[in-house]
Amino acid sequence: MMNSELVSLIDLFNRILHLYSVIDKKPKDFGTGDLLYVSEIHAVYLIGSNPEINMTRLAELAGVTRGAVSQMVKRLVSKRYVAKFKVINNKEVNLRLTDKGYIIFQNYLDFAKERFVFAEELYNTASRADIDLVKRLFTVIYANIKQINEQ
Repeated sequence: MMNSELVSLIDLFNRILHLYSVIDKKPKDFGTGDLLYVSEIHAVYLIGSNPEINMTRLAELAGVTRGAVSQMVKRLVSKRYVAKFKVINNKEVNLRLTDKGYIIFQNYLDFAKERFVFAEELYNTASRADIDLVKRLFTVIYANIKQINEQ
């Protein structure tokens, strides 16, 4: 039988996942008048944070397949947030933000900073051991969820 405190923590984590999935389904405007889903915003963020990123690297960073990235990029290009280009002597397609994509990227950075200010406050007052524990916990949770997803 599991410890009641552990059961409580798992229940809390499940509630967090549920809320995140609800948020993930709600599109949000990041300053262009267009509504974007979390997956689109995340792709814009990764491209903005990694100038001239290629599709393979974007898939690695996003933790999804190249096929999923290809579909996402196709949508972002059609909405004029992202531009594709090729570097000379390189077979890969590279990506960069358009002016419209850069507006979304900047507004997302501001939004994320405000949304996670509580995390920064906790981080700044946490001990090194606490931070290491959370890092180990998140790493194990990520690996576990990824394994379940791949089954």
